[in-house]
Amino acid sequence: MRKLYSTLLVSVIVLSLFLTACSKDQGSKALGEDGQVKLKVVFWDENYFYQQYGNYFSMKYPNVEFEVISTNKMQQELQESKNPDYNEAYSKFIEKNQPDVMMLQMDQYEKFVSAGKLYELDTMIKQDKFDTESIIPNVIQMLKDKGGGKIYGLAPTFGAQAIYYNIDMFQKHGVDLPKNQMTWEEVLQLAKRFPTGGSGKDREYGLYMDYGMTPSNIIMSVGNVENLRIVDKDGEKVQFDAEPWRKIYQLVVDNFQSKTLVNEDQNMQGGSMESYYEGKPFLMGKAAMTIAGTWSISEFERVKDQVKNYKPFQWGVVTAPVSAMDPNTTDSMYLSEIMAINAQSPNTSAAWEFVKFINGPEMAKMQSRQMNGNMPTRKEFIKDKENHDLSAFYLLSPRAKSVTYDFEKTPANFYQTLTQVLDEQTKQVLDNKQSVDQAMTNIQKQLQEGLVKAKQEDKAAKEKEAAKK
Repeated sequence: MRKLYSTLLVSVIVLSLFLTACSKDQGSKALGEDGQVKLKVVFWDENYFYQQYGNYFSMKYPNVEFEVISTNKMQQELQESKNPDYNEAYSKFIEKNQPDVMMLQMDQYEKFVSAGKLYELDTMIKQDKFDTESIIPNVIQMLKDKGGGKIYGLAPTFGAQAIYYNIDMFQKHGVDLPKNQMTWEEVLQLAKRFPTGGSGKDREYGLYMDYGMTPSNIIMSVGNVENLRIVDKDGEKVQFDAEPWRKIYQLVVDNFQSKTLVNEDQNMQGGSMESYYEGKPFLMGKAAMTIAGTWSISEFERVKDQVKNYKPFQWGVVTAPVSAMDPNTTDSMYLSEIMAINAQSPNTSAAWEFVKFINGPEMAKMQSRQMNGNMPTRKEFIKDKENHDLSAFYLLSPRAKSVTYDFEKTPANFYQTLTQVLDEQTKQVLDNKQSVDQAMTNIQKQLQEGLVKAKQEDKAAKEKEAAKK
């Protein structure tokens, strides 16, 4: 009970401080002073919306009421669908509900801009002298690139991947520390300098990634850095049996054969948080490097409370792997909560106040104290409790267009075929049952056949669905 009371007291104090800071902004006119204003907002979860944004805004503007339209139901329906198309479903969802403010991912933002569905913000930003200078330039550039040179939405947070490294392990084995803008080949060369012996909890790794160490995952990750297409832009022809993919495939196979890369099951046993963290080699000080997102920073604090006798270590971050042909750009940075105004909204002024509020410095300061996933887009608030240099997450410019995972013109189930074929054929190579050349030929053949079959099945399913209507 005392703990609950303390938590509530802290929350009240934080809110009071926040409102005090907001009250210093004399330039904003109170919304709804002539009556109640109701804003319809599309967000992925109603409770999370209020916790993250709505409650703070309502305390500053008590005359504003929210109607939060959750996308959870739409997500459930998509999961039950045999031919899910998220972007199409989301467009219909927006058209049906006609919100004032909507939350968009980058691909949705680009499509909605092209369709004329979003309200341009540049004029209001200029009129209100809204500070965009302290927002990471790369974030503004991403929004402008996808907005045809203009801004149609603002993102309070961003996510990105980087290479985390264990300074203590590097020093222990006398290996030079990683640096920014390394290629995949350079990362693997570093990883190869660490011992590969041992098993279970005694095993050490040069590189281990929690999100998957299957051959298909590594192959596609390296291919994505090089921005290679695995299917042509028309979605008709597989183009894996080409020299750039061959080099990548050989690189990945070589590192699996040398045991620099290992595909081991590190899933937690027993279901406890302690076993969950013990299944993460990097967090447990057993891996020299990992490639992970901004969300991993919070885990360095949580693991101390969850694992008995946990031993902390020194760590740092450098940029995620880059292409030698284009070392200054990345595909690892993303915006998943772009807040935009519906071009058809009757409440554009109120909607802009809300978008401006959640993208302002006060909210950024609040988010910097949590660090539960994404980072604030305002540079001055990107920090953790131990003041690590986190610039690697936003150092590189966002790539204008990525094509490796562009499967928009292929059936949804083709990606499953892709990963299955890559893993099965690579296993044959690693088991010395076929050569790399044979694997490349088989992968090309099986993927092309799989693509044709997937298209036929997709066509039949759509015809069957249409016949029911």
